[in-house]
Amino acid sequence: MSTNLLRDTIALAIKDADKSFFNEDYVKQATAVIIALRKAGFEIVPTKASDGLVDFACDNLPFGRLKQQDFIKELYVLLVENSRKFP
Repeated sequence: MSTNLLRDTIALAIKDADKSFFNEDYVKQATAVIIALRKAGFEIVPTKASDGLVDFACDNLPFGRLKQQDFIKELYVLLVENSRKFP
């Protein structure tokens, strides 16, 4: 995904969230950004995985032999999809 898509998604969400010129509601804008990012296929995750998330991933790794690329893709999805459950 391109950086421009991410930037444009955030900009549009802020623009649509709050039309006032004074007393902007930054919480409303931030919420709109998070919702828009998720709809566009992005997720906001910490830079380091928590111990709980690592334990969960270890317990739920796919079984069988996978090509390295497939294993990394499945692991990535597993970590990102569950990152909010294990802060």
